Amino acid sequence: MLPITRKHLAEPEETMPFKHGQSVLVRLGDEEVWRSDLEPGWNWDEDLEPYAEGATSCPLTHRELVISGTIRYLMDDGTEVVASDGDALFIPPGHRAWVVGDENCVLIDWQTEPSF
Repeated sequence: MLPITRKHLAEPEETMPFKHGQSVLVRLGDEEVWRSDLEPGWNWDEDLEPYAEGATSCPLTHRELVISGTIRYLMDDGTEVVASDGDALFIPPGHRAWVVGDENCVLIDWQTEPSF
């Protein structure tokens, strides 16, 4: 059993810069916690696909909480979900996303699999 672990997102272990915002990461054992601050205009194709090693949609599973703003998810099968502040989501692999509107979208994301 792991001991209690405390880390602060203001002191990230990694930073992933985007054209429209950034994500910061802390690791808790085998899990990752990300805080993403995505600016208007952020979209998976332009901002995240370059990290995805040739994938045309996100290959990761996300457990996410939207803190502020609005984001749209489009699954490879055509399913679409729009989420905003207070929404908790489970997002399976095979999706793309876009910030909706003119407000930053801030997300907290827990991942149990390694990121890009």
